[in-house]
Amino acid sequence: MRFIRLIPVAFLILLTACGPIVPTEEGVTVTLIADGETRVLTTTALTVRDLLDEAGLTLDADDLVTPVEPTLLADGMIVRVVRVEIRTETEQREIPFERRTVRDASVPVGETRLLEPGITGLEELTYRVRLEDGVEVERQLIRRVVLRETRTEVILVGAQAEHNSVPISGTIAYLSDRNGWVIQVASPNRRRLTHTGDLDGRVFALSSDGGYLLFTRVATDSLNSLWLVETATTDAEPVRLDAADVLWAGWEPGCQVSSGATGCRIAYSTGRPTESSPGWKANNDLWIARPDPRTGRLLARREVIEQNAGGAYGWWGTTYAWRPDRHTLAYSRADEIGLVRAYDGRRTVLARFPPYRTYAPWVWTPTVNWSPEGEFIVTTLHGPAPTGGDPEDSPVFDVWAIRADGTISAVLSSAAGMWAAPQYAPVGGLVAFGHARSPYASQSGGYDLYLVDRDGSNHRQLFPPADEIGLDYPEMAWSPQGDTLAVVYQGNLYLLTVADGAVNQLTDDGGVTAVRWR
Repeated sequence: MRFIRLIPVAFLILLTACGPIVPTEEGVTVTLIADGETRVLTTTALTVRDLLDEAGLTLDADDLVTPVEPTLLADGMIVRVVRVEIRTETEQREIPFERRTVRDASVPVGETRLLEPGITGLEELTYRVRLEDGVEVERQLIRRVVLRETRTEVILVGAQAEHNSVPISGTIAYLSDRNGWVIQVASPNRRRLTHTGDLDGRVFALSSDGGYLLFTRVATDSLNSLWLVETATTDAEPVRLDAADVLWAGWEPGCQVSSGATGCRIAYSTGRPTESSPGWKANNDLWIARPDPRTGRLLARREVIEQNAGGAYGWWGTTYAWRPDRHTLAYSRADEIGLVRAYDGRRTVLARFPPYRTYAPWVWTPTVNWSPEGEFIVTTLHGPAPTGGDPEDSPVFDVWAIRADGTISAVLSSAAGMWAAPQYAPVGGLVAFGHARSPYASQSGGYDLYLVDRDGSNHRQLFPPADEIGLDYPEMAWSPQGDTLAVVYQGNLYLLTVADGAVNQLTDDGGVTAVRWR
């Protein structure tokens, strides 16, 4: 009981030490700073809130008071009221456009041309503004709306050099500095098909009649978008097709594209973007449709192969090639090649091999190419290591010809390298392929372009000369007559005449990465 009596005594002593609870009859003197005024007041108010009421000051929800309102007043205390205003402000601001210069082979050296005038953008900015006693203390951007998009100004800088004029049969399309180009009639007659500089190179396919180019562009809302453009019409506008996230696409062979979408079909496969390397995951599907060049619609679209795992390293994807009969496609994966029927998706495996272990976020898959009559496929297969060891680590890659019915297969060139990429000539009996200068280190070494007869005989080197740097990759295309090859070498396009080995350089801008010829 004694302990209980001591508690209130101690509490009273503590309160007395802290100052009076109730002002004396004379009151306390405090300083009140508010609304630009400083007032010294003698008051009998008990708390800061009572003082403000007595002074006739009303607070808004955002206003600040120090000390806080429940604080007991003490003699000599300073009470400050800060008026806080929160408001939104909107302003419009111009967005300057960027300028880009492009070396252009259609412009003579020393000249420049304005390809695309720049457009200044316009944006509307909305801010949350905080003012204390009328002075801005904080400004926070809460919304940004683009009212007018910018357009990059593109200036062409002449890069046209003097080269021999060479007649061109059919249409050559090539990819340079991420734009599509076309050459028709004669080598100096080069025209740009696109001007945006955003082709990703995944799809770059020329129709059999040479009339339309199928390509993919980088997209902001997906992996890419699929487009086509007419090659014969000057300043033709590309048309976006109703497909996105495309990993492979190709035209049906031996047909003519029409404006009413009654001609050629296309086949394509898709993937989906991922945050992890390499940035996509393949669906290993297959779709077939007829593109309408006027509207971009894909008519009679149907899924031939549903999404699937795709075998070893299936996340990388499956590549296809139309058979000339248009009823079948060859396919290639990291561990097999085979056939798939276009009308029902039924697959037949022609060859299996150990997938190559790259020890990197990329996957080696062979190319597949049909002979003109559609009887054979020429491809590159991963072979066994010459000294044994793990099959997936073997450095051996051979060029093979495989009959479509699976009854015959033959090696056309041993240890050619992983990037051999063999192709049949459209007429005649030749196969062109790359042969690595270091066959057991073919991933990054230089390549020579070789020719071989269809039966594997008569190997001969065509290009480049032995004392020149090798090809990074045998990117090439046969002429429709099968007597000339267009080859990408050190970023430029060259024509090679098979009969005499004559070489003609077509471009010198150094940005060429792909070529097609129909």
